[in-house]
Amino acid sequence: MKTIILGNSGSGKTWLAKRLSNIFGAPVVHLDDFFWEPGGFDNQRSPEEVTLLIQRSQEKQSWIVEGVFGDLAEHYLDVAELLVWLDLDWEICRARLERRGSESKRHQEREQSQEGLRKLLEWASLYYQRRDRRSHFGHQRLFEEFAATKVRLTSEREVNEFLHKAPQTISMDANQPRPVINTFHPLP
Repeated sequence: MKTIILGNSGSGKTWLAKRLSNIFGAPVVHLDDFFWEPGGFDNQRSPEEVTLLIQRSQEKQSWIVEGVFGDLAEHYLDVAELLVWLDLDWEICRARLERRGSESKRHQEREQSQEGLRKLLEWASLYYQRRDRRSHFGHQRLFEEFAATKVRLTSEREVNEFLHKAPQTISMDANQPRPVINTFHPLP
């Protein structure tokens, strides 16, 4: 299984990746871990270091890549078999980010200061205005350009339904090198 999960901050990318990993046994690759130095969300890694981490992760037989960093996810598109775009409303994402901040100051084993959370909320709120590969515009372009199987989920209900149906709709056939996606159609 080689899957990419994209979406805004707070859309549930990590949550979904962990659950798919539990079902299929594929390791999760967090693009945050490649972009940021260990320990916090304050220092970016060098481009050379990011490239090396991406190359190492691509050597694995299967993976589930998750993150907002469409520019980093692009490195996986040529070999990915499934792209999931969590295109949830900003209100849902914002509520999740605020809840995350009030529950704990740690996310993905990284320190998150109150100031850092404020900056993240401000940055994530501009998801629909930005035009880079880390925005709605960028994720939509990656989704449209992706040639293999893709699923766009726009509500929590669709995400839960997709996850519930994943064992039946995504089957790892020993005779096929790629997973078979029996078309998933969210409820209207």
